[in-house]
Amino acid sequence: EITAIARKSRDDGNQYWGRITGSPYDRMTTEWVEAQFKRIGLEQVRQQEFTDLPPQWWPVSWEVTINGREKAVLKSAFPLYRSVGTTGQADLEPVWVGTGTDADFLGRDVRGKAVIAYGFPNPGGREDTALTWGVVRRADMAGASALFIVLGFPGNVMNEPTAAGTTNPARMPVFMLGNQDGTRIRQMIERDEEPRLRFRLAVELREGLKTANVWGVLPGATDENVAVMAHTDSFFEGAMDNASGMATMLALAEHYAKMPRAQRRRTMTFFTTSAHHSPSGENAGIRWVHNNMQQMFAKTALVLNCEHTAQVATFLVGDTLYASNQVSARRWFVGGSTQLQTLVMKAFKDYGMALYSRPEARPGGELSQVYTDAPSVHIIDHTVYHTDLDTLNAVPASRSEEHTSELQSRETISYAVFCLKKK
Repeated sequence: EITAIARKSRDDGNQYWGRITGSPYDRMTTEWVEAQFKRIGLEQVRQQEFTDLPPQWWPVSWEVTINGREKAVLKSAFPLYRSVGTTGQADLEPVWVGTGTDADFLGRDVRGKAVIAYGFPNPGGREDTALTWGVVRRADMAGASALFIVLGFPGNVMNEPTAAGTTNPARMPVFMLGNQDGTRIRQMIERDEEPRLRFRLAVELREGLKTANVWGVLPGATDENVAVMAHTDSFFEGAMDNASGMATMLALAEHYAKMPRAQRRRTMTFFTTSAHHSPSGENAGIRWVHNNMQQMFAKTALVLNCEHTAQVATFLVGDTLYASNQVSARRWFVGGSTQLQTLVMKAFKDYGMALYSRPEARPGGELSQVYTDAPSVHIIDHTVYHTDLDTLNAVPASRSEEHTSELQSRETISYAVFCLKKK
């Protein structure tokens, strides 16, 4: 149901699609969550609307074609976050610069041309080596008029790496491309077809957009609190990022709502946040929670962040990605209490959780904004996120069902931390 909202965004004709903050599909998602909270029986259920979002970068429409001996539309083209638009249609000579390092630019005249660089995912669609190694700045300084970054996933993946555009916004049009489209350009150059890239990109800064967090409370025997959170927005279908986290949050709410109140030693506060993938300023989303909910955090024994909670492990064999029958290893973070760390690490071991060999020094995702406010924990997966590979097939539903059964029958992480005495 969550991913269906994102697919509706695409099917309604939006090139920039997903549960994007400020869009009608963002509103549909919050309304869906509110209805689920009420169905489960949470109390004090409400939407908290934010009406003062910063101006939101919004690509309205675009098209990219390559013209050589044949003409082809590059269907995987997707603008980099905060890319500038074009004035009408551009027509440029493409120049291949390998992985986009300084060595790759040596001897290449890219002034007034379209730079084509290849990036290896590290680890997924949100980042790649070309971006990490500074290809945007390098192409800009070399005088390029446009930049196309080929993501090295097999196939023709569409992706939106917001992080790069946030930290290093480009002063020229920048598009991401799938591997098949990038290979087509490279082969045309190799065959000396003198190809031309023709493209247009219309971009707006939209003001006055609204978004909302959703809140619900499950009263316990005391007013000491456990906070369970998940962000709602996504690019593309967003099954793992973050429909999986929203589903995890709702499953926990359903489980504990079935308990007699006397057995819930603490009150539980469930809430969503939006504007995770786009600027929220200090007065919306998780930043608002950090800035304005210190009274809640003062009584909170645990913050549980439900974000990218499960993805099938995938492996590169030849030029094909193969899914497996296992859940992939995850990033993880536990902080704020040595007792919490002991409990969680024991639970990880007891249940054979697939994890990276060491924790995050500082948590990523939404938890990065509130982990200092109370003891906190999350596991977070990330390989296919910010790409159109992030579909229902990426989330292991059968394994999630098994884990839900374990959750309801035995003492697991969530129950261990629920019973934790605040230090």
